[in-house]
Amino acid sequence: MLNLGAWDFVTKPYIPRILMMRLNNVIVRSQYYMISEVNYVHEHDPLTGLYNRNKFFEETRLLIESNRDQVFALVRFDIDRFHLLNSFWGESEGDRFLKFIAGYIQRVGKEVQPCTMGRISADVFCLCVPFDEAGITEYVDNACNILEAYNKNYLIEPSFGIYVIRDHDLDIQTMYERATLAAKECKGKYMVTMYYYKPELSEKIEREQEIVNEMQTALDENQFVVYYQPKYNLRNELPYGAEALIRWKHPTKGMIMPGAFIPVFEKNGFIGKVDYYMWDKVCQWLRKRMDEGHESIPVSVNVSRVNMYNPNLVSILEDLVKKYDIPPELLNLEITESAYMDSPGVMEKTVMELQEKGFMILMDDFGSGYSSLNTLKNIPVDVLKIDINFMSGVENQRRSECILASIIRMAGWLELPVVMEGVETAEQVDFLKSIGCGYVQGFYYARPMPQNEYEDLINGVRQTPVESISENHREMSRALWSTDGTINLLFNSIVDPVAIYEYEGNDFKALRVNEKFNECFGYGGALNEGMYGKIGSDISEEDTKIVADAIKEVADSKGEKYCIYNRIAQDGKLHKIKMYMKYWGKNEASSIIFCMFYDV
Repeated sequence: MLNLGAWDFVTKPYIPRILMMRLNNVIVRSQYYMISEVNYVHEHDPLTGLYNRNKFFEETRLLIESNRDQVFALVRFDIDRFHLLNSFWGESEGDRFLKFIAGYIQRVGKEVQPCTMGRISADVFCLCVPFDEAGITEYVDNACNILEAYNKNYLIEPSFGIYVIRDHDLDIQTMYERATLAAKECKGKYMVTMYYYKPELSEKIEREQEIVNEMQTALDENQFVVYYQPKYNLRNELPYGAEALIRWKHPTKGMIMPGAFIPVFEKNGFIGKVDYYMWDKVCQWLRKRMDEGHESIPVSVNVSRVNMYNPNLVSILEDLVKKYDIPPELLNLEITESAYMDSPGVMEKTVMELQEKGFMILMDDFGSGYSSLNTLKNIPVDVLKIDINFMSGVENQRRSECILASIIRMAGWLELPVVMEGVETAEQVDFLKSIGCGYVQGFYYARPMPQNEYEDLINGVRQTPVESISENHREMSRALWSTDGTINLLFNSIVDPVAIYEYEGNDFKALRVNEKFNECFGYGGALNEGMYGKIGSDISEEDTKIVADAIKEVADSKGEKYCIYNRIAQDGKLHKIKMYMKYWGKNEASSIIFCMFYDV
Protein backbone atom coordinates (compact mmCIF):
# COMPACT_ATOMS: atom_id res chain seq x y z
CA MET A 1 0.00 0.00 0.00
CA LEU A 2 2.85 2.38 0.71
CA ASN A 3 3.98 1.83 -2.89
CA LEU A 4 0.59 3.14 -4.01
CA GLY A 5 1.02 6.44 -2.20
CA ALA A 6 -0.34 5.74 1.29
CA TRP A 7 1.53 7.46 4.17
CA ASP A 8 0.75 4.75 6.79
CA PHE A 9 -1.53 1.80 7.57
CA VAL A 10 -2.89 -0.11 10.57
CA THR A 11 -3.91 -3.76 10.85
CA LYS A 12 -6.87 -5.32 12.52
CA PRO A 13 -7.74 -5.57 15.28
CA TYR A 14 -7.50 -1.78 15.88
CA ILE A 15 -5.83 -0.61 19.06
CA PRO A 16 -7.27 2.87 19.82
CA ARG A 17 -4.03 4.26 21.27
CA ILE A 18 -1.93 3.20 18.28
CA LEU A 19 -4.61 4.38 15.83
CA MET A 20 -4.67 7.87 17.41
CA MET A 21 -0.87 8.05 17.32
CA ARG A 22 -0.81 7.06 13.63
CA LEU A 23 -3.51 9.65 12.78
CA ASN A 24 -1.60 12.36 14.60
CA ASN A 25 1.55 11.51 12.61
CA VAL A 26 -0.39 11.77 9.34
CA ILE A 27 -1.84 15.15 10.29
CA VAL A 28 1.56 16.56 11.31
CA ARG A 29 3.19 15.25 8.14
CA SER A 30 0.44 16.67 5.89
CA GLN A 31 0.76 20.03 7.60
CA TYR A 32 4.49 19.98 6.99
CA TYR A 33 4.08 19.24 3.29
CA MET A 34 1.37 21.88 2.97
CA ILE A 35 3.53 24.52 4.64
CA SER A 36 6.46 23.54 2.43
CA GLU A 37 4.28 23.85 -0.67
CA VAL A 38 2.94 27.25 0.42
CA ASN A 39 6.49 28.45 1.14
CA TYR A 40 7.68 27.28 -2.26
CA VAL A 41 4.84 29.08 -4.05
CA HIS A 42 5.51 32.16 -1.94
CA GLU A 43 9.23 32.18 -2.72
CA HIS A 44 9.42 31.00 -6.32
CA ASP A 45 8.26 32.22 -9.71
CA PRO A 46 5.46 29.85 -10.79
CA LEU A 47 6.45 29.93 -14.47
CA THR A 48 10.21 29.35 -14.34
CA GLY A 49 10.82 27.90 -10.85
CA LEU A 50 13.47 30.56 -10.14
CA TYR A 51 13.38 32.67 -6.99
CA ASN A 52 10.90 35.52 -7.16
CA ARG A 53 11.94 39.10 -6.44
CA ASN A 54 11.61 39.02 -2.63
CA LYS A 55 13.25 35.63 -2.21
CA PHE A 56 16.08 36.53 -4.61
CA PHE A 57 16.82 39.69 -2.60
CA GLU A 58 16.69 37.71 0.66
CA GLU A 59 18.96 34.89 -0.54
CA THR A 60 21.37 37.35 -2.15
CA ARG A 61 21.72 39.17 1.16
CA LEU A 62 22.51 35.87 2.89
CA LEU A 63 24.98 34.94 0.15
CA ILE A 64 26.90 38.21 0.52
CA GLU A 65 26.87 38.12 4.32
CA SER A 66 28.20 34.55 4.30
CA ASN A 67 31.06 35.42 1.93
CA ARG A 68 32.24 38.87 3.00
CA ASP A 69 35.76 38.16 1.80
CA GLN A 70 34.53 37.63 -1.77
CA VAL A 71 33.57 40.20 -4.43
CA PHE A 72 30.25 39.53 -6.15
CA ALA A 73 28.51 41.01 -9.18
CA LEU A 74 24.78 41.54 -9.53
CA VAL A 75 23.84 40.83 -13.14
CA ARG A 76 20.45 42.11 -14.26
CA PHE A 77 19.15 41.63 -17.79
CA ASP A 78 16.01 41.89 -19.85
CA ILE A 79 14.95 41.51 -23.47
CA ASP A 80 14.57 44.65 -25.58
CA ARG A 81 11.02 45.13 -26.89
CA PHE A 82 9.84 41.91 -25.22
CA HIS A 83 6.24 43.16 -25.21
CA LEU A 84 6.35 43.28 -29.02
CA LEU A 85 7.78 39.77 -29.25
CA ASN A 86 5.09 38.56 -26.87
CA SER A 87 2.37 40.11 -29.00
CA PHE A 88 3.84 38.58 -32.18
CA TRP A 89 4.26 35.12 -30.69
CA GLY A 90 1.29 34.89 -28.37
CA GLU A 91 1.30 34.31 -24.61
CA SER A 92 2.05 30.58 -24.68
CA GLU A 93 5.10 30.98 -26.93
CA GLY A 94 6.21 33.97 -24.86
CA ASP A 95 6.06 31.82 -21.71
CA ARG A 96 8.03 29.08 -23.45
CA PHE A 97 10.71 31.64 -24.31
CA LEU A 98 10.92 32.82 -20.69
CA LYS A 99 11.33 29.19 -19.55
CA PHE A 100 14.09 28.82 -22.14
CA ILE A 101 15.93 31.80 -20.61
CA ALA A 102 15.44 30.40 -17.11
CA GLY A 103 16.95 27.11 -18.26
CA TYR A 104 20.08 28.89 -19.45
CA ILE A 105 20.34 30.78 -16.15
CA GLN A 106 20.06 27.54 -14.19
CA ARG A 107 22.85 25.98 -16.26
CA VAL A 108 25.04 28.99 -15.51
CA GLY A 109 24.16 28.68 -11.82
CA LYS A 110 25.43 25.12 -11.72
CA GLU A 111 28.76 26.18 -13.20
CA VAL A 112 29.24 29.28 -11.03
CA GLN A 113 29.07 28.75 -7.28
CA PRO A 114 28.07 30.23 -4.95
CA CYS A 115 25.31 32.19 -6.67
CA THR A 116 21.63 33.15 -6.54
CA MET A 117 19.19 33.36 -9.46
CA GLY A 118 15.76 34.92 -9.83
CA ARG A 119 13.06 36.23 -12.13
CA ILE A 120 12.26 39.74 -10.95
CA SER A 121 9.31 40.53 -13.25
CA ALA A 122 8.10 39.80 -16.79
CA ASP A 123 11.34 39.47 -18.83
CA VAL A 124 13.69 40.76 -16.11
CA PHE A 125 16.12 38.20 -14.62
CA CYS A 126 18.90 38.54 -12.05
CA LEU A 127 21.95 36.60 -10.91
CA CYS A 128 24.41 37.28 -8.16
CA VAL A 129 27.72 35.57 -8.98
CA PRO A 130 31.36 35.81 -7.90
CA PHE A 131 32.91 38.68 -9.87
CA ASP A 132 35.05 37.47 -12.75
CA GLU A 133 35.05 39.98 -15.62
CA ALA A 134 36.23 37.51 -18.26
CA GLY A 135 33.78 34.88 -17.08
CA ILE A 136 30.83 37.30 -17.07
CA THR A 137 31.72 38.48 -20.57
CA GLU A 138 31.80 34.86 -21.74
CA TYR A 139 28.39 34.11 -20.23
CA VAL A 140 26.91 37.27 -21.77
CA ASP A 141 28.31 36.41 -25.20
CA ASN A 142 26.95 32.87 -24.92
CA ALA A 143 23.55 34.20 -23.91
CA CYS A 144 23.48 36.55 -26.92
CA ASN A 145 24.35 33.69 -29.28
CA ILE A 146 21.76 31.38 -27.78
CA LEU A 147 19.04 34.02 -27.93
CA GLU A 148 19.96 34.91 -31.51
CA ALA A 149 19.58 31.26 -32.51
CA TYR A 150 16.29 30.80 -30.63
CA ASN A 151 14.18 32.24 -33.45
CA LYS A 152 16.04 33.69 -36.41
CA ASN A 153 12.88 35.31 -37.75
CA TYR A 154 12.96 37.84 -34.92
CA LEU A 155 15.64 40.14 -33.59
CA ILE A 156 16.13 39.18 -29.92
CA GLU A 157 18.43 41.62 -28.14
CA PRO A 158 19.24 41.38 -24.40
CA SER A 159 20.51 44.24 -22.25
CA PHE A 160 22.83 43.24 -19.39
CA GLY A 161 23.49 45.65 -16.54
CA ILE A 162 26.23 44.69 -14.09
CA TYR A 163 26.88 46.12 -10.65
CA VAL A 164 30.12 45.03 -8.97
CA ILE A 165 29.44 44.78 -5.21
CA ARG A 166 32.27 46.51 -3.34
CA ASP A 167 30.14 47.63 -0.39
CA HIS A 168 28.69 44.49 1.21
CA ASP A 169 26.45 46.51 3.53
CA LEU A 170 24.56 48.23 0.70
CA ASP A 171 20.95 47.07 0.54
CA ILE A 172 20.09 44.70 -2.32
CA GLN A 173 17.38 47.01 -3.66
CA THR A 174 19.98 49.72 -4.30
CA MET A 175 22.31 47.19 -5.94
CA TYR A 176 19.47 46.11 -8.21
CA GLU A 177 18.59 49.71 -9.11
CA ARG A 178 22.20 50.40 -10.07
CA ALA A 179 22.33 47.29 -12.26
CA THR A 180 19.09 48.51 -13.86
CA LEU A 181 20.65 51.90 -14.62
CA ALA A 182 23.57 50.12 -16.28
CA ALA A 183 21.22 47.94 -18.37
CA LYS A 184 19.41 51.04 -19.63
CA GLU A 185 22.69 52.32 -21.09
CA CYS A 186 22.51 49.45 -23.62
CA LYS A 187 19.09 50.42 -24.93
CA GLY A 188 19.00 51.77 -28.46
CA LYS A 189 22.73 51.20 -29.00
CA TYR A 190 23.58 48.81 -31.79
CA MET A 191 25.76 45.87 -30.71
CA VAL A 192 25.95 47.11 -27.10
CA THR A 193 24.54 44.36 -24.88
CA MET A 194 26.50 44.78 -21.62
CA TYR A 195 27.25 47.79 -19.45
CA TYR A 196 28.90 48.12 -16.03
CA TYR A 197 27.46 50.52 -13.49
CA LYS A 198 29.39 53.75 -12.93
CA PRO A 199 28.72 56.31 -10.17
CA GLU A 200 27.98 58.93 -12.83
CA LEU A 201 24.78 57.06 -13.67
CA SER A 202 23.35 57.74 -10.21
CA GLU A 203 24.46 61.34 -10.40
CA LYS A 204 22.67 61.58 -13.74
CA ILE A 205 19.44 60.26 -12.17
CA GLU A 206 19.71 62.80 -9.37
CA ARG A 207 20.18 65.64 -11.85
CA GLU A 208 17.23 64.43 -13.89
CA GLN A 209 15.05 64.32 -10.78
CA GLU A 210 15.98 67.93 -9.98
CA ILE A 211 14.88 68.88 -13.49
CA VAL A 212 11.59 67.03 -13.09
CA ASN A 213 10.95 68.75 -9.75
CA GLU A 214 11.42 72.22 -11.25
CA MET A 215 10.07 71.90 -14.81
CA GLN A 216 6.46 72.96 -14.19
CA THR A 217 7.55 75.99 -12.16
CA ALA A 218 9.94 76.96 -14.95
CA LEU A 219 7.10 76.80 -17.46
CA ASP A 220 4.70 78.79 -15.26
CA GLU A 221 7.30 81.49 -14.57
CA ASN A 222 8.50 81.82 -18.19
CA GLN A 223 12.02 80.69 -17.29
CA PHE A 224 12.27 79.09 -20.76
CA VAL A 225 13.46 81.64 -23.31
CA VAL A 226 13.65 81.57 -27.10
CA TYR A 227 17.00 81.92 -28.83
CA TYR A 228 17.19 82.36 -32.60
CA GLN A 229 19.88 80.90 -34.83
CA PRO A 230 19.80 82.54 -38.28
CA LYS A 231 19.86 80.53 -41.48
CA TYR A 232 21.88 82.07 -44.29
CA ASN A 233 21.24 82.21 -48.01
CA LEU A 234 24.53 80.85 -49.32
CA ARG A 235 24.19 82.70 -52.64
CA ASN A 236 24.25 86.20 -51.12
CA GLU A 237 25.47 85.21 -47.62
CA LEU A 238 22.65 87.16 -45.96
CA PRO A 239 20.30 85.81 -43.28
CA TYR A 240 17.00 84.32 -44.34
CA GLY A 241 14.83 83.08 -41.50
CA ALA A 242 15.93 81.30 -38.34
CA GLU A 243 15.42 78.30 -36.12
CA ALA A 244 13.89 78.87 -32.68
CA LEU A 245 15.89 77.10 -29.96
CA ILE A 246 15.06 76.80 -26.27
CA ARG A 247 17.18 77.85 -23.31
CA TRP A 248 16.37 77.56 -19.59
CA LYS A 249 17.19 80.76 -17.74
CA HIS A 250 17.21 79.35 -14.20
CA PRO A 251 16.96 81.91 -11.37
CA THR A 252 19.79 80.31 -9.36
CA LYS A 253 21.66 77.97 -11.74
CA GLY A 254 21.95 80.43 -14.60
CA MET A 255 21.58 79.42 -18.25
CA ILE A 256 20.91 75.72 -18.76
CA MET A 257 21.47 74.34 -22.26
CA PRO A 258 18.79 72.12 -23.88
CA GLY A 259 21.00 69.03 -23.90
CA ALA A 260 20.62 68.88 -20.11
CA PHE A 261 16.81 68.95 -19.97
CA ILE A 262 15.24 68.12 -23.34
CA PRO A 263 16.06 64.35 -23.10
CA VAL A 264 14.38 64.32 -19.67
CA PHE A 265 11.28 66.05 -21.06
CA GLU A 266 11.17 63.59 -23.96
CA LYS A 267 11.21 60.66 -21.55
CA ASN A 268 8.47 61.93 -19.23
CA GLY A 269 6.26 63.51 -21.91
CA PHE A 270 6.66 67.10 -20.65
CA ILE A 271 8.16 67.95 -24.04
CA GLY A 272 4.60 68.25 -25.36
CA LYS A 273 3.93 71.27 -23.14
CA VAL A 274 7.34 72.79 -23.88
CA ASP A 275 6.75 72.46 -27.63
CA TYR A 276 3.51 74.43 -27.39
CA TYR A 277 5.18 77.04 -25.20
CA MET A 278 7.84 77.60 -27.87
CA TRP A 279 5.33 77.70 -30.72
CA ASP A 280 3.29 80.30 -28.85
CA LYS A 281 6.31 82.49 -28.08
CA VAL A 282 7.48 82.40 -31.71
CA CYS A 283 3.99 83.27 -33.00
CA GLN A 284 3.88 86.19 -30.55
CA TRP A 285 7.17 87.45 -31.93
CA LEU A 286 6.11 87.04 -35.56
CA ARG A 287 2.94 89.01 -34.83
CA LYS A 288 5.01 91.73 -33.12
CA ARG A 289 7.32 92.04 -36.13
CA MET A 290 4.36 92.31 -38.50
CA ASP A 291 2.71 94.98 -36.32
CA GLU A 292 5.95 96.99 -36.35
CA GLY A 293 5.95 96.92 -40.14
CA HIS A 294 8.95 94.63 -40.59
CA GLU A 295 9.35 92.17 -43.42
CA SER A 296 7.74 88.79 -42.74
CA ILE A 297 10.31 86.00 -42.50
CA PRO A 298 9.86 82.32 -41.63
CA VAL A 299 10.97 80.83 -38.32
CA SER A 300 11.20 77.08 -37.83
CA VAL A 301 10.19 75.39 -34.59
CA ASN A 302 10.78 71.83 -33.45
CA VAL A 303 7.95 69.31 -33.21
CA SER A 304 8.74 66.40 -30.91
CA ARG A 305 7.65 62.87 -31.71
CA VAL A 306 5.27 63.08 -28.73
CA ASN A 307 3.34 65.81 -30.51
CA MET A 308 3.59 64.09 -33.87
CA TYR A 309 1.44 61.32 -32.37
CA ASN A 310 -1.01 63.82 -30.93
CA PRO A 311 -4.22 63.39 -32.98
CA ASN A 312 -5.04 67.07 -32.36
CA LEU A 313 -1.69 68.43 -33.61
CA VAL A 314 -3.05 69.90 -36.85
CA SER A 315 -5.93 71.71 -35.16
CA ILE A 316 -3.64 72.95 -32.34
CA LEU A 317 -1.22 74.56 -34.80
CA GLU A 318 -4.02 75.87 -36.99
CA ASP A 319 -5.71 77.51 -33.99
CA LEU A 320 -2.39 79.00 -32.89
CA VAL A 321 -1.66 80.83 -36.17
CA LYS A 322 -5.29 82.00 -36.28
CA LYS A 323 -4.97 83.30 -32.70
CA TYR A 324 -2.10 85.58 -33.73
CA ASP A 325 -3.34 86.11 -37.28
CA ILE A 326 -0.10 85.09 -38.99
CA PRO A 327 0.28 83.17 -42.28
CA PRO A 328 0.99 79.48 -41.53
CA GLU A 329 3.91 79.46 -43.96
CA LEU A 330 5.84 81.68 -41.52
CA LEU A 331 5.78 78.97 -38.85
CA ASN A 332 7.96 76.22 -40.31
CA LEU A 333 7.86 72.83 -38.59
CA GLU A 334 11.00 70.75 -38.05
CA ILE A 335 10.48 67.04 -37.49
CA THR A 336 13.38 64.63 -37.02
CA GLU A 337 13.84 61.78 -39.44
CA SER A 338 13.71 59.26 -36.58
CA ALA A 339 10.15 60.40 -35.79
CA TYR A 340 9.15 59.57 -39.37
CA MET A 341 10.70 56.13 -39.13
CA ASP A 342 8.78 55.11 -36.00
CA SER A 343 5.40 55.10 -37.73
CA PRO A 344 5.63 56.26 -41.35
CA GLY A 345 1.93 55.79 -42.03
CA VAL A 346 0.89 58.13 -39.23
CA MET A 347 3.64 60.59 -40.12
CA GLU A 348 2.67 60.73 -43.78
CA LYS A 349 -0.96 61.47 -42.93
CA THR A 350 -0.05 64.17 -40.40
CA VAL A 351 2.50 65.85 -42.69
CA MET A 352 0.07 66.00 -45.59
CA GLU A 353 -2.66 67.50 -43.38
CA LEU A 354 -0.23 70.15 -42.11
CA GLN A 355 0.85 71.01 -45.66
CA GLU A 356 -2.78 71.34 -46.71
CA LYS A 357 -3.15 73.96 -43.96
CA GLY A 358 -0.18 75.89 -45.36
CA PHE A 359 2.64 74.81 -43.03
CA MET A 360 6.15 74.11 -44.38
CA ILE A 361 7.66 70.82 -43.20
CA LEU A 362 11.42 70.43 -42.68
CA MET A 363 12.96 66.98 -42.25
CA ASP A 364 15.63 67.48 -39.61
CA ASP A 365 18.74 65.28 -39.28
CA PHE A 366 18.23 63.78 -42.73
CA GLY A 367 20.66 60.92 -43.33
CA SER A 368 20.93 59.95 -39.67
CA GLY A 369 18.40 57.09 -39.96
CA TYR A 370 18.70 53.65 -41.50
CA SER A 371 16.06 54.22 -44.21
CA SER A 372 16.57 57.82 -45.24
CA LEU A 373 15.82 57.35 -48.93
CA ASN A 374 12.74 55.26 -48.22
CA THR A 375 11.51 57.91 -45.80
CA LEU A 376 12.10 60.64 -48.37
CA LYS A 377 10.18 58.62 -50.95
CA ASN A 378 7.13 58.23 -48.73
CA ILE A 379 6.96 61.49 -46.78
CA PRO A 380 6.32 64.66 -48.85
CA VAL A 381 8.54 67.12 -46.98
CA ASP A 382 9.36 70.64 -48.21
CA VAL A 383 12.96 71.12 -46.99
CA LEU A 384 15.84 68.83 -45.96
CA LYS A 385 18.10 69.70 -43.03
CA ILE A 386 21.42 67.88 -42.83
CA ASP A 387 24.08 68.07 -40.15
CA ILE A 388 27.38 68.51 -41.95
CA ASN A 389 28.99 66.34 -39.26
CA PHE A 390 26.73 63.33 -39.84
CA MET A 391 29.54 61.75 -41.88
CA SER A 392 32.24 62.68 -39.36
CA GLY A 393 32.91 59.02 -38.56
CA VAL A 394 33.95 58.28 -42.15
CA GLU A 395 37.74 58.13 -42.34
CA ASN A 396 37.88 58.98 -46.03
CA GLN A 397 36.94 62.67 -46.21
CA ARG A 398 36.65 62.51 -49.99
CA ARG A 399 34.06 59.76 -49.65
CA SER A 400 32.12 61.83 -47.12
CA GLU A 401 32.14 64.82 -49.46
CA CYS A 402 30.92 62.67 -52.35
CA ILE A 403 27.97 61.45 -50.30
CA LEU A 404 27.02 64.99 -49.27
CA ALA A 405 27.33 66.18 -52.87
CA SER A 406 25.12 63.32 -54.03
CA ILE A 407 22.45 64.18 -51.46
CA ILE A 408 22.47 67.84 -52.55
CA ARG A 409 22.23 66.76 -56.18
CA MET A 410 19.37 64.36 -55.42
CA ALA A 411 17.52 67.08 -53.49
CA GLY A 412 17.96 69.37 -56.48
CA TRP A 413 16.25 66.88 -58.77
CA LEU A 414 13.42 66.61 -56.24
CA GLU A 415 13.25 70.43 -56.02
CA LEU A 416 13.87 70.28 -52.28
CA PRO A 417 15.87 73.13 -50.68
CA VAL A 418 18.65 71.96 -48.36
CA VAL A 419 19.79 73.59 -45.11
CA MET A 420 23.20 72.40 -43.97
CA GLU A 421 23.60 72.64 -40.18
CA GLY A 422 26.75 72.74 -38.09
CA VAL A 423 28.79 74.83 -40.55
CA GLU A 424 31.79 76.26 -38.69
CA THR A 425 34.66 76.85 -41.13
CA ALA A 426 35.37 78.78 -44.32
CA GLU A 427 36.47 75.53 -45.97
CA GLN A 428 33.05 74.00 -45.30
CA VAL A 429 31.34 77.08 -46.74
CA ASP A 430 33.44 76.94 -49.91
CA PHE A 431 32.72 73.24 -50.34
CA LEU A 432 28.96 73.73 -49.88
CA LYS A 433 28.94 76.57 -52.41
CA SER A 434 30.73 74.36 -54.91
CA ILE A 435 28.12 71.58 -54.68
CA GLY A 436 25.11 73.88 -54.92
CA CYS A 437 23.83 73.92 -51.33
CA GLY A 438 21.27 76.67 -50.85
CA TYR A 439 21.21 77.43 -47.12
CA VAL A 440 23.54 77.03 -44.15
CA GLN A 441 23.19 77.34 -40.41
CA GLY A 442 26.06 77.27 -37.97
CA PHE A 443 28.64 79.08 -35.86
CA TYR A 444 30.59 80.27 -38.91
CA TYR A 445 27.84 82.80 -39.59
CA ALA A 446 26.00 83.12 -36.28
CA ARG A 447 25.46 81.36 -32.98
CA PRO A 448 22.01 81.09 -31.38
CA MET A 449 21.20 84.50 -29.93
CA PRO A 450 18.56 86.22 -27.78
CA GLN A 451 15.58 87.82 -29.49
CA ASN A 452 16.89 91.40 -29.23
CA GLU A 453 20.25 90.49 -30.79
CA TYR A 454 18.53 88.66 -33.63
CA GLU A 455 16.35 91.69 -34.29
CA ASP A 456 19.47 93.92 -34.42
CA LEU A 457 21.01 91.49 -36.92
CA ILE A 458 18.10 91.42 -39.36
CA ASN A 459 16.71 94.96 -39.06
CA GLY A 460 17.33 96.76 -42.34
CA VAL A 461 18.47 93.59 -44.11
CA ARG A 462 16.38 92.52 -47.08
CA GLN A 463 16.00 88.80 -46.60
CA THR A 464 15.45 86.80 -49.75
CA PRO A 465 15.18 83.06 -50.34
CA VAL A 466 17.55 81.22 -52.65
CA GLU A 467 16.37 81.64 -56.21
CA SER A 468 16.55 78.50 -58.27
CA ILE A 469 18.86 78.69 -61.27
CA SER A 470 17.55 75.46 -62.75
CA GLU A 471 16.57 75.48 -66.41
CA ASN A 472 14.15 73.03 -68.05
CA HIS A 473 14.06 71.22 -64.71
CA ARG A 474 10.77 69.35 -65.06
CA GLU A 475 11.44 68.31 -68.65
CA MET A 476 14.92 67.04 -67.73
CA SER A 477 13.61 65.16 -64.70
CA ARG A 478 10.99 63.42 -66.80
CA ALA A 479 13.48 62.40 -69.45
CA LEU A 480 16.14 61.28 -66.99
CA TRP A 481 14.29 59.55 -64.20
CA SER A 482 10.92 58.50 -65.60
CA THR A 483 10.24 54.76 -65.95
CA ASP A 484 7.45 55.54 -68.39
CA GLY A 485 7.48 52.89 -71.14
CA THR A 486 6.92 55.41 -73.94
CA ILE A 487 9.93 57.49 -72.92
CA ASN A 488 12.09 54.37 -72.62
CA LEU A 489 10.94 53.25 -76.05
CA LEU A 490 11.73 56.61 -77.66
CA PHE A 491 15.12 56.82 -75.94
CA ASN A 492 16.16 53.33 -76.98
CA SER A 493 14.80 53.68 -80.52
CA ILE A 494 17.59 56.15 -81.38
CA VAL A 495 19.88 54.17 -83.66
CA ASP A 496 23.09 55.86 -82.53
CA PRO A 497 24.65 55.78 -79.05
CA VAL A 498 23.14 58.49 -76.83
CA ALA A 499 24.09 59.62 -73.33
CA ILE A 500 22.89 62.41 -71.05
CA TYR A 501 25.77 63.85 -69.04
CA GLU A 502 25.90 65.94 -65.90
CA TYR A 503 28.76 68.43 -65.92
CA GLU A 504 29.92 70.18 -62.75
CA GLY A 505 33.27 71.85 -62.39
CA ASN A 506 35.67 69.56 -64.25
CA ASP A 507 33.63 66.48 -63.45
CA PHE A 508 31.20 64.90 -65.90
CA LYS A 509 29.34 61.62 -65.66
CA ALA A 510 26.59 59.83 -67.52
CA LEU A 511 23.14 59.99 -65.93
CA ARG A 512 21.34 57.93 -68.55
CA VAL A 513 22.32 56.05 -71.73
CA ASN A 514 20.41 54.13 -74.37
CA GLU A 515 20.82 50.48 -75.36
CA LYS A 516 22.95 51.33 -78.40
CA PHE A 517 25.39 53.16 -76.13
CA ASN A 518 25.89 50.05 -73.99
CA GLU A 519 26.16 47.91 -77.11
CA CYS A 520 28.94 50.04 -78.59
CA PHE A 521 30.87 51.09 -75.51
CA GLY A 522 29.98 48.44 -72.95
CA TYR A 523 27.73 48.89 -69.95
CA GLY A 524 28.69 52.10 -68.15
CA GLY A 525 31.62 52.62 -70.50
CA ALA A 526 32.48 55.34 -73.03
CA LEU A 527 33.71 58.61 -71.65
CA ASN A 528 33.85 58.09 -67.93
CA GLU A 529 33.77 55.25 -65.48
CA GLY A 530 33.15 57.19 -62.31
CA MET A 531 33.16 60.54 -60.63
CA TYR A 532 35.60 63.40 -61.00
CA GLY A 533 36.52 62.94 -64.63
CA LYS A 534 38.00 59.44 -64.52
CA ILE A 535 38.23 58.66 -68.19
CA GLY A 536 38.32 55.11 -69.53
CA SER A 537 41.67 53.57 -70.46
CA ASP A 538 40.46 53.27 -74.07
CA ILE A 539 40.86 57.04 -74.58
CA SER A 540 44.22 58.80 -74.63
CA GLU A 541 45.00 61.71 -72.33
CA GLU A 542 45.13 64.06 -75.33
CA ASP A 543 41.68 62.96 -76.53
CA THR A 544 40.33 63.18 -73.00
CA LYS A 545 41.25 66.87 -72.94
CA ILE A 546 39.53 67.40 -76.29
CA VAL A 547 36.28 65.94 -74.96
CA ALA A 548 36.48 67.73 -71.59
CA ASP A 549 37.15 71.11 -73.21
CA ALA A 550 34.26 70.61 -75.62
CA ILE A 551 31.80 69.73 -72.84
CA LYS A 552 32.96 72.75 -70.81
CA GLU A 553 32.48 75.04 -73.80
CA VAL A 554 28.93 73.74 -74.35
CA ALA A 555 28.08 74.18 -70.66
CA ASP A 556 29.48 77.72 -70.54
CA SER A 557 27.90 78.87 -73.79
CA LYS A 558 24.63 76.95 -73.32
CA GLY A 559 24.98 76.01 -76.97
CA GLU A 560 25.99 72.98 -79.03
CA LYS A 561 29.21 71.63 -80.52
CA TYR A 562 30.86 68.72 -82.33
CA CYS A 563 34.24 67.23 -81.48
CA ILE A 564 36.19 64.22 -82.77
CA TYR A 565 38.30 61.92 -80.62
CA ASN A 566 40.02 58.54 -80.99
CA ARG A 567 39.00 55.43 -79.08
CA ILE A 568 40.58 51.97 -78.94
CA ALA A 569 37.86 49.32 -79.10
CA GLN A 570 37.98 45.96 -77.27
CA ASP A 571 39.22 44.30 -80.47
CA GLY A 572 42.27 46.61 -80.40
CA LYS A 573 41.21 48.64 -83.46
CA LEU A 574 41.35 52.43 -83.44
CA HIS A 575 37.95 54.10 -83.96
CA LYS A 576 37.40 57.76 -84.74
CA ILE A 577 34.32 58.97 -82.82
CA LYS A 578 32.36 62.10 -83.70
CA MET A 579 30.57 63.42 -80.61
CA TYR A 580 27.65 65.84 -80.84
CA MET A 581 26.92 67.82 -77.64
CA LYS A 582 23.94 70.08 -76.89
CA TYR A 583 23.21 72.07 -73.73
CA TRP A 584 19.95 70.78 -72.29
CA GLY A 585 19.45 72.63 -69.03
CA LYS A 586 20.78 73.32 -65.57
CA ASN A 587 20.21 71.74 -62.16
CA GLU A 588 21.47 74.21 -59.58
CA ALA A 589 25.24 73.49 -59.52
CA SER A 590 25.47 71.28 -62.61
CA SER A 591 24.74 71.51 -66.33
CA ILE A 592 22.99 68.77 -68.30
CA ILE A 593 24.46 67.93 -71.69
CA PHE A 594 22.81 65.73 -74.35
CA CYS A 595 25.44 63.75 -76.32
CA MET A 596 25.24 61.58 -79.44
CA PHE A 597 28.13 59.48 -80.81
CA TYR A 598 28.94 58.50 -84.41
CA ASP A 599 31.65 56.08 -85.52
CA VAL A 600 33.29 57.83 -88.48
